[in-house]
Amino acid sequence: MQRNLFLLLSLCGLLLWKTPLLPVQPVFAQELDEQIEKEVKAEKERQKFIEEMQTLLDAAMKSGFSKKEIREITVTRNGKVVHIWDFLEQEKLREKKDALARKSSIPRDRYLTVMDIADELEGGETRDLDTLKDKSIFVGAEEK
Repeated sequence: MQRNLFLLLSLCGLLLWKTPLLPVQPVFAQELDEQIEKEVKAEKERQKFIEEMQTLLDAAMKSGFSKKEIREITVTRNGKVVHIWDFLEQEKLREKKDALARKSSIPRDRYLTVMDIADELEGGETRDLDTLKDKSIFVGAEEK
């Protein structure tokens, strides 16, 4: 009786071990999609806010406000007071930083292969051996 129960439980354990009870991968993919959608939505809102603030500053300049008055214009966003001039200056700096990051990480047409790395290592070894050979050659009693 115990042997039959053990065999039955072992068989059930093997069957359940091979088939997962919950589909795990679609959940992770769905969470990733939701996160990407939230990031895209937040970026669109930020761009919209930047455009609105830029039009506000342009309207203030056209209406004859002084530079000092324009720099003191504030807006409440999400319960926080935002100085428009400073905010736009920070955004310009952030965009320059992002542009530099994009420029420095240009995708290459060709990626490194194992042979490229091996050739580089071999070339480096050859150069090192040549410099050691040049240093160790003696001409008479003096070192070359």
